[in-house]
Amino acid sequence: MQQDVPTDSAPGLDDSVFLHVIEKGEVADRIRLAAQIAGFLANESEPRDERALVVPAAMHLMADPEFEVRATLARGLIETPDLDADLLFAIIADEDEIALPFLSLTPSLTHWHMLAVLRVGDEMRQGCVAMRPDVSEEAINYIVDAPPLAIALLLFENEAITLDPGHLRRLYARFGDNEEMLEKLLARPDLPLDVRITQAGRSAARLQQLLLERQWLSAHEALELVADAEENAMLGILIAATPEELPDTVGFLIDAEVLTPSLVVRAACRGAMGVLAGVLSNLADLSLQRVEEIMFELPPSNFRSLHARAGLPESTYWTLQAACDVAREEREEEISLSSDDFGRRLIEVLLTSYEALPPTDRPRQLDFVGRFAADRPRRIARRLKDELLNAA
Repeated sequence: MQQDVPTDSAPGLDDSVFLHVIEKGEVADRIRLAAQIAGFLANESEPRDERALVVPAAMHLMADPEFEVRATLARGLIETPDLDADLLFAIIADEDEIALPFLSLTPSLTHWHMLAVLRVGDEMRQGCVAMRPDVSEEAINYIVDAPPLAIALLLFENEAITLDPGHLRRLYARFGDNEEMLEKLLARPDLPLDVRITQAGRSAARLQQLLLERQWLSAHEALELVADAEENAMLGILIAATPEELPDTVGFLIDAEVLTPSLVVRAACRGAMGVLAGVLSNLADLSLQRVEEIMFELPPSNFRSLHARAGLPESTYWTLQAACDVAREEREEEISLSSDDFGRRLIEVLLTSYEALPPTDRPRQLDFVGRFAADRPRRIARRLKDELLNAA
C-alpha cells in the first residue's frame, strides 16, 4: 500500500488517506509515507499553509511504535527550518538515536527552543544544545548559571562560543572548587585578574590548612610560607596585568583588604616598578603620569611626600626610595635589569647611599630585600644583614 503526498493540495486537504496508511498500513508503507511527508515539509517551494496541513499526520508518525518510521521522518526533517514546534519537540523527545543527531543539527531550534531543552531536557540533550555552532547568548547565559558542571564544561569545547569576563566570573563562583573547571578557567588568558587573585588567596588558605593539619611546620612557619606564596602569586598577576587592567586590579586588592605593605615592598624589591607606580597612584589618589614623574624624574626628595600621601609605613620608605633610584638609573642608562640584577643594585644603594638613613636602620632595609627580592639578592641581603648585626 502506498500513498503519495499530493502536490496540488487544497486548504481543505483530506488527510484521511494518510491516517489510513498510518493506522492500517504495513511498516514498509508507513516508512514510505514518513519519507514522503518529510520531503513535503522540507520543500520550501510548497505553500506554508499546505505544509501545515500535513503536520498532524507527521505527529502521528512520530508516535509510531516502529523505530524506523520515526527515524525516517526525523532524518528527512533534520535540515528543515521553521518546523512546527510540536513536531520539533516530538522528535527531540524521542529515543536518543533519533533525537540527538536531530537536535545537534536542526536549523529550526530558536533561542526559545534551546532554553526549553536546557530547562527540561536530560544532560545528553543539554549537551547537544551547548555544542551547537549557533548556540544563542540566552542559552549560554542559562548554561553558565543553571545546568550541571558537565554541561558548563562543554562551553570550553565549543569553538563557536565566546565567553566574556562576566561568564567566567559566574562559572568560577559556581564551580571554583572543582578541579576540572578550575583548570579550564586558569588556562584562559582572558580570565579576569580579580578571579586569579581570589584563587591565589584560596590556594594559600588551603595550603596553610594542610600544613597545620599535618604538622609539617610550626604555625608561625606555615603562616610565613603561605603568605610568601600568596603574595608571590599576586605579584605575578599584577606584573602580567596590562596598563588598562592594572588600576582595577589594584582597586580590587584594596577593596579586598589584601594589598599589604609587604606586597608593595615585594614589588619594589623585584623591580616591578610599573606595579609600584600603579599602586602608589591608587593609594595617593594621583594620576599615574604624576606618580611616575615623582618616582623617576623629579629630585628624589619629592618621593617622601608621595610615600606619606600613600599611607605606607615609614619603615618601608628607604627600600622604596632605593628602588626608585635604581629604576631611575636604569632608565638613564637605557638598560633593562633582571630581577637578580635589580636586587643586587638595590642592596648597593641601600648600603652606600642615603646619609640620612641611620646605620641602625640599614639591617631592617636589608631584611626587606632578604625577604622579598629574587633568590640570589635575597641570599646576599641576608648574609650582609647578619654581618651588620654582628658588627654592631
